[in-house]
Amino acid sequence: MIDRSAACPGTGPTLAVHYPHSVDGTLLFQDKPPLGEASEHDDVRFVIGTGGSQPYVTYGGQRYNLNNVHFHGHAEHRFAGQPFAPLEAHFVHERATGPKGYVVFSVLVDARTFHGQSQHDRLIASPPALGESRGVHGVDLTAMLPESHATYRYTGSLTTPDETGSYFQPVNWVVFNQHAKAHQDNIQSYRSLWGPEGNHRELQENDPEPNFYSYH
Repeated sequence: MIDRSAACPGTGPTLAVHYPHSVDGTLLFQDKPPLGEASEHDDVRFVIGTGGSQPYVTYGGQRYNLNNVHFHGHAEHRFAGQPFAPLEAHFVHERATGPKGYVVFSVLVDARTFHGQSQHDRLIASPPALGESRGVHGVDLTAMLPESHATYRYTGSLTTPDETGSYFQPVNWVVFNQHAKAHQDNIQSYRSLWGPEGNHRELQENDPEPNFYSYH
């Protein structure tokens, strides 16, 4: 849980986002063990294609390539005094060279009613069947981020286990203060793939608690 009032002003590494206007990739309904049934470790993810300009960020002068964008319902982050958002998108950037490392963007997504569709809707509205995939073209990643780039940062771990079953750490988390939006019907449909339990990891008790830093 992030307490905005207790966050310290950030003076950490410089972060710069380098996303091309349009990105192609594969939409995958990932099926991790136990296979054949949707579990909390599964998700629908947009895996970045290898052709064309590649999206990446620089963090502290190092390049981290965007590997995928995936979704959890309900959200895995929460601000103090507010309920969980119904959906959370994770933009997973992996260090391009050197030891394994991650910068993960967290974008909380609110359920709204509006005409048209957001870029989030494009990825959650009609996912493939469990274990299946299909191509998706022309995704505008920048439009998936909130207009305001005010964020809170902390050091934590991945929220889904890797191939060894462990939750890799440390991970540089960047949680956006402003929420994005998707149509409420699409969010409800996405969450129904798992039922009431959802595909989120419960809030973790950390001892000591991580330090949160605000960047506005």
